[in-house]
Amino acid sequence: MDSLAIALPTFFGSAVMVVLAGVALARYGDELAEHTGWGHLWVGTILVSVATSLPELVTNVSATAIGAVPLALGNIFGADMLNMWTISLIALVFGIERLFSGHGTSTQRLALVAIVVAVLAVGMGAIDDVALGRYSVGAVGIAVVYVVGMRLVYKASQKESHASKDAPSGGGNGRSAWLGFGGAALVIAIASPFLAISADGIAEATGVASSFMGVLAVAMVTTLPEASVGIAAARRRAYGLVLGNVYGSCAFNIAIVSFIEPVHARPVLESMVSEHFIAGGMAVLLMVMGLLVLRSYRTRTMGWLRGLVPLIAVAYPAGMLWVFLAARG
Repeated sequence: MDSLAIALPTFFGSAVMVVLAGVALARYGDELAEHTGWGHLWVGTILVSVATSLPELVTNVSATAIGAVPLALGNIFGADMLNMWTISLIALVFGIERLFSGHGTSTQRLALVAIVVAVLAVGMGAIDDVALGRYSVGAVGIAVVYVVGMRLVYKASQKESHASKDAPSGGGNGRSAWLGFGGAALVIAIASPFLAISADGIAEATGVASSFMGVLAVAMVTTLPEASVGIAAARRRAYGLVLGNVYGSCAFNIAIVSFIEPVHARPVLESMVSEHFIAGGMAVLLMVMGLLVLRSYRTRTMGWLRGLVPLIAVAYPAGMLWVFLAARG
């Protein structure tokens, strides 16, 4: 698809479908969490974050299938950057202390898991990943760290839930929620391939590197569900859900490497170029800054670190400018 007259309408049309379906997916996922009786942070970390990351998953698999691996990698790292920028804006609007204070070990573990898998991805890309059949050392390592990390987060969240005597009760009929969840997932599965194909077409027609298209345009579309859920959760003062959704999405986005690699049939991370390294490094930096803000509410002497929140808001556009300049060569 190399004509802007076709690529642009297809991109915006599929983008609208992905955003609306992503928001619905998060809504029904939250309803399912009530019926299943899962813990609050765990809802944001697994159910909602995976649901809102489904656009990234399907889009990146589709991009890889058509040979647009730079677009997929750009989307993965760009989405993590954008997620952290979103959380900084939510904190500035609703209050830094409200969003970041009062969280336990589970939230910090979640942030640390997201940081570790991102560092692993960037590191393996830098040293040229090694193939293991249809997978690679990097993809397997990311999958293992993600699964083990989520297990540790789950254990910590359950322990905190029991300690606070706030364990969820569950119950109720979730059939309508399951139907809505499945319907929204189907819409995303249909629309996301068109999003990937049209984004690659726009990159070709305009001469913009597909890696930059992934970091900017596709990342903006596929992370809108996270932003919508984050704002809605903050308005309900469900701040644990906000952080669980954002950091859970950041971790899952990196784990997508393990899903797309069999489609590519060789190490995906060896396709990383300078734009990806910049975006990946910026994503790690922003996530570390967020973790330090969380830590600042557990240690009095670290209170000055709360000033990092407005810096996150500024660092994202600066990082995007850096990526753009690198893409132009």
